[in-house]
Amino acid sequence: MAKIVPFKGVLYNAKEVGDLNRVMAPPYDVISPEFQDKLYQRHPHNIIRLILGKTCPADTLGNDRYSRAAADFKKWQEEKVLIRDQKPAIYYYVQVYKVGTDLKSVPSGQRKVRKGFIALAKLEEFGKGGIHPHEKTLAGPKADRLKLMEACNANFSCIFSLYSEPQKTINRLLEDCCIASAPIIDVADDDGVESKVWRIERPDTIKKIADIMSDKPLFIADGHHRYETALNYRTMMREKTNGYRGEEAFNYVMMYFSNMDDEGMTIMPTHRIIHSIPKFNPNTFLVNCSHFFDIEEVKWKREVEPKVRKEFYRKMEEKGSKLPSFGLYINGMDSYFVLTLKEKDTMDKVFGSSIPDVFKSLDVTVLHALILNNILGISSAAQENQENLVYVKGMDDAIEEAKKDGRQMAFLLNPTKIEQVKAVATTGQVMPQKSTYFYPKLLSGLVVNLLEGEAAKI
Repeated sequence: MAKIVPFKGVLYNAKEVGDLNRVMAPPYDVISPEFQDKLYQRHPHNIIRLILGKTCPADTLGNDRYSRAAADFKKWQEEKVLIRDQKPAIYYYVQVYKVGTDLKSVPSGQRKVRKGFIALAKLEEFGKGGIHPHEKTLAGPKADRLKLMEACNANFSCIFSLYSEPQKTINRLLEDCCIASAPIIDVADDDGVESKVWRIERPDTIKKIADIMSDKPLFIADGHHRYETALNYRTMMREKTNGYRGEEAFNYVMMYFSNMDDEGMTIMPTHRIIHSIPKFNPNTFLVNCSHFFDIEEVKWKREVEPKVRKEFYRKMEEKGSKLPSFGLYINGMDSYFVLTLKEKDTMDKVFGSSIPDVFKSLDVTVLHALILNNILGISSAAQENQENLVYVKGMDDAIEEAKKDGRQMAFLLNPTKIEQVKAVATTGQVMPQKSTYFYPKLLSGLVVNLLEGEAAKI
C-alpha cells in the first residue's frame, strides 16, 4: 500500500524571477511546438527549458536537450532562481476551475475545486503492491523521460494519483493547516485554472496523513509514462549504488494525491478521428454497425446545424447513461449518429471470455474492440501505434477535424466514470490509451524533487 513521506521541495524564488505565472507550464505531453515557443519567450527561466527543451540539428549524445536541461537546472540553483526548502514538507495543492455543460473550460461555467497534496510515494512494481495503472503506455515517451531523469536527477512534474477516502479526513487536516495563511504559490494557467499551493511542515499533521494513506491503494490518473520511467530509473540506480539500503531518494517519486470521493474530480473524454481505412464505404459501415448497435440518425441542414449539434450531444449523454453509447460523424454526410449497444450482453456474445468482464461496459472498450477492431479491421497493434487514429479533445474540435481532407469520421465519447477507472485498475487491467483525460492538468514548475541522498523519515 502507499508509503508517503515528505521532502525538501525545490521551488521558484519569486524575488529572482518575479511573476510566478510566467515560469509555469502544463505537463510536457500536452505542449504543442507552437506553445513551446510561446513558453520559451514568456520567461528565460520557464520550466519548459527543463521539462521539454528544444532540439537542435547539431545535437549529439551528451550535448543535447537533456544535457542543456541539466546545465540550466544546476545554474538556476546556483543563482538562487530555484531554492530548496530547509525542512521536509508536503504541499497542499488546490486547483479552482470552471467547466461548462459540455465539459469545456469556460468563464461562465460551474466553479469546481479539486484538492490534493504533493509528497513522495515509495515506488512499487505494478501488480505487486498497492499502486495501480489504468492505461497502456508507449516505449518512446518512457525512453525520453528516462534520459531527462538520468541527466537531471530530479522529478520536475508530479505523477497524478487517486485514492479513496469517503470520510475526507485528509482534506480536513490539510485545510485546517492552511486556512489562516496565504498560499506560497498563487498562479493561473492559460486556461484560467487557478493553482494555489501551501507548504505544510508540521510533523504531526504529516504523520497523520501518512498513517491514513498507509492502507490506501493508489490509482494512477495521469503520468503513467513518468511512473514507469521512475521504476526504470530506480533499477538503474540500484545497480550503481554500493551498500544499497532501499531508502535512497531514487526509490521514491514525487506524486500528487487527490481523493476520488471529493466533488472536485472531472474526467473528460478524448475523441477518436479515423483515417486511411481502405475502401471505406459509409453506408456499408453503418449496416455493419447496426448488427450490434441501435443507431439514431440526427439529420441537419447548414442553417440549423448548431442547434442540431447541441441536441446530438444531449442524446449522446442521455443514451450513455444507460448503455455503452457514443456519437458518430462521417465526413461528407449531413447527419450525426448516436450508436447505442443493443443489449448488455452483446460483448459477451461476440467476445466471450477473451475480454475481461470489467471492460465490457466501457464505452471506450466497446468502441475499440467491436468497431475499430472487429468492423473496421484496425488491429490492436495498429491502434497502439495510432496508424489510423488521431486523438482530439473537445467535441466541436473533433467534428471540425473530421471534416478535413483525408479524415473519414469522428467517434465522440462520453466521459469515463471515476468508479470505472477504479474498477479497471483494481483488477489489474489497463484501458486503451487516451481513455481518460483528468481535468485540469497539474502545473509543472510548482515544486521539484531532487533525487539525491536518502528520503525523509516520518
